[in-house]
Amino acid sequence: MRIRTVKAATVVAATLILTGCSAGGEARDRRTPSGTPGPAEKAEITRRCVNAIADRAAANKGGAVRSEPVPEPCARLSDADYLDAYMKGLEQAHQAAQESSRG
Repeated sequence: MRIRTVKAATVVAATLILTGCSAGGEARDRRTPSGTPGPAEKAEITRRCVNAIADRAAANKGGAVRSEPVPEPCARLSDADYLDAYMKGLEQAHQAAQESSRG
């Protein structure tokens, strides 16, 4: 079961990377940060982004979780940081679902 989850996450990550590369820069333009956040601010932005992705995944039980549109808390993250937060959000939602099914 865990191997399927890892494989699915890998496929999603590859799809996101390829989709981001083929977007012609349009997606990046919408998320251009107004200023580069410092380390503490970036950590807080990332935490809020992960939670937003996890909430989106929890609301979409059994279906694919789209990476677009980018949730508002994620708007200032770079593409790479957004992809990391997206994957962590999916993992967080998956763990929460597993815990709720056990209890």
